[in-house]
Amino acid sequence: MSEFLDTPELQDKVIVRLVDDDKDFLRSMKLMLEMMGWKVRDFSLAQDFLQEENFKVPGCIVLDMRMPGMTGLELQRQLINDKEKALPIIFLTGHGDVESAVHTLKRGAFDFLQKPVNLLKFNKTIEEACRLSLDNFGASLEDREVIKAFKSLTPREKEIFELAAGGKSNKEIASDLDIAVATVKMHRANAFEKMSVHSSIEALHKLNAVKDKDR
Repeated sequence: MSEFLDTPELQDKVIVRLVDDDKDFLRSMKLMLEMMGWKVRDFSLAQDFLQEENFKVPGCIVLDMRMPGMTGLELQRQLINDKEKALPIIFLTGHGDVESAVHTLKRGAFDFLQKPVNLLKFNKTIEEACRLSLDNFGASLEDREVIKAFKSLTPREKEIFELAAGGKSNKEIASDLDIAVATVKMHRANAFEKMSVHSSIEALHKLNAVKDKDR
């Protein structure tokens, strides 16, 4: 959990993405954030950001509203529809109003700030967004590992794992599948080892995680 990381440790694990068509602002803000310890990538066009950025690294996006080609709102809409690119978005704009702020926040933006921004508040907002992103990435990684492990099970191991997760004993599973208890014990032990569980309760939690991702 990111709450146990101090700020320098957090900064080492995340990237702040600046997307703004004002190149002077990009240069000055990138320099300012780097002086605060953040790793920063900057883009003057939303299209370049989509094509060039690596979304597999946690962090946040600091996004302008009005930009040529693709606006900040259009970029937000596109990112919302792609779970692989889901990073917290902080809107930072000189063209903001209450209606725009409400609109972006309803669509899932992390925050909406106006230029010129208070640097202490901005830094705090970035830190909070990056902690959220890091926690989300950790959860996603864990889910992917569980799914990968479940897919590695043989058909018989999956069958027995699901029955064990449902609370059935080795004897009951053997009766249901018309196989020997010793065979059940062998497959159950293999499945539990692959899934890194030690009890039926743990097996049920991981099985539910797999099923949730398949929905």
